[in-house]
Amino acid sequence: MKVPQSLRDIVESAESLVYVEDLSKKRGLLQAINPLVKLVVILIMIISSLFVTSFSYLILLCAIPIVLAIASRIPLKNYLFRNTFFIPTFAAIISLPALFFASGHTVASVNLGVLTLGVTSEGLQQFLMFTVRVWFCVATLNLFMLSTGFDRILKLLSSLKVPAVVVQMFSLTYRYFFVSVHEAESVLMAKEARTYVHRHTLNLQALRDLGSILSTLFIRTYERSERVYLAMKARGFEIENDGRGKSAIPAFHSHDFLFAASTIATLGLIVLV
Repeated sequence: MKVPQSLRDIVESAESLVYVEDLSKKRGLLQAINPLVKLVVILIMIISSLFVTSFSYLILLCAIPIVLAIASRIPLKNYLFRNTFFIPTFAAIISLPALFFASGHTVASVNLGVLTLGVTSEGLQQFLMFTVRVWFCVATLNLFMLSTGFDRILKLLSSLKVPAVVVQMFSLTYRYFFVSVHEAESVLMAKEARTYVHRHTLNLQALRDLGSILSTLFIRTYERSERVYLAMKARGFEIENDGRGKSAIPAFHSHDFLFAASTIATLGLIVLV
């Protein structure tokens, strides 16, 4: 995935990050596993990461989703970019104070003029453990999303008796995200047609333009949502009777249990050693 160089690149990257249907249709390891089994294994993986206290073992644990992504024929570069794009980076930023305020042996210092902050070894370990643990949780959830697909996830939620209003909310949010992206692209196209620039690059003016585009997009999205809601109600739409029906839990096969047993055994070896 290329580094965004313009506002249009940012919009296109946002759409590619959310769209998951292509990868879920590939013939890979996780694509062939029962969605319910995958969900249980993913939850066990996330819970297991909370009990790992050694940084080296946590790094070893992070190798599991990477190996599963390769076995599922998910492009590794795209997968790693998804995992570190926003949430782990934000986690690293909010955990920065742990570097300076945790008590312990000082390994480095930062001079801010009137104030000198010391980085402790314990604070550095807390910072790395928290950031890597967040990365692992995001990586496992992304693995579930990419290998399952949004439609199958909604069917799984219905089969697990999740309230219909929650399932419908997820469905509408996912569907109309792309409508909003296409609306943003049309706004960008209109702007570029009226303010021609020879070379489109990210700069301060481009970020200011992005703010105005987002405000315009918010108003247009709100107006469209009202029109769509009224059109749906006029056609007799009901959340409890939206045409999906009751979804049954997919049948289990021997390879599902083999996958779950092998993954849980690997997690046990890493966590308990």
